[in-house]
This record gives sequence, C-alpha cells and structure tokens, in this order.
Amino acid sequence: MLPAAAADSATFHFRLSPGPRLVGTRADTSGGGSVTATLVGNKLTLKGSFSGLLAVPTGAHLFMGSLPGVRGPRIADLTVSALPSGTLSGTVELNPRQLAALHKGGLYVEIDSDKAPEGDLWGWIIPQ
Repeated sequence: MLPAAAADSATFHFRLSPGPRLVGTRADTSGGGSVTATLVGNKLTLKGSFSGLLAVPTGAHLFMGSLPGVRGPRIADLTVSALPSGTLSGTVELNPRQLAALHKGGLYVEIDSDKAPEGDLWGWIIPQ
C-alpha cells in the first residue's frame, strides 16, 4: 500500500494564454507561457515562465474556481518577475476543498498587469 503522500503526488504541465477579456481586443496576441505544477501530499509547487505581457506584472496568483473556466477567489500569491517576460513560482499548502478543486480542474494561475488588472495571462491546471 502506498503512503498518503505518494498517493497524492502528481505533476501537471499547462500553458498561460492571454486572458479571455483580451482575446480579440489585444493587438499583440503573442503573450504566453508555461507552468509546471507538482503536487506532493497537499503541497502544490508552481514554476513557470512567461513572455509578452502588455505591461510589467502587478502580481501573479493562484485562484480556485469550481470547474475549468469558472472564475473564483484568490487562494495564494505567487512570486513573479517584475518584467513583461520572466518567471513565476510559489508553493501553496492546499486544504481538502482546494485539493478537490485541483483534481476537478478548478485551480488556475493568473498574471495581472496595469493594462490587464483582471488577467494578462491565465492558465488552468487540468488533470490528465
């Protein structure tokens, strides 16, 4: 039998893309990035890179929606480079409700900027 931490270990790779409110209104659609999320027990570690933000990032955050595509409340702040292209990282201890949301595809990363305060780039963590 596997220990609980081993049973709850997984790695997720996902893309960051322009926020939905920007698609079709953004002159430069080249912004994007990729993130790897590693879950060990209830600890989720995120590491990624991005480029092509509309402005310098004002923050990067992990949010919890109920399902993929459904927005929800912020659950953690992430560390982000103070440049339109750079890296993001962070480690978050998830509670049982947040773990359940992760396994249903309800967690997502958002990078905000002055020109896109509700999401310059977004990416949903989708289980395989």
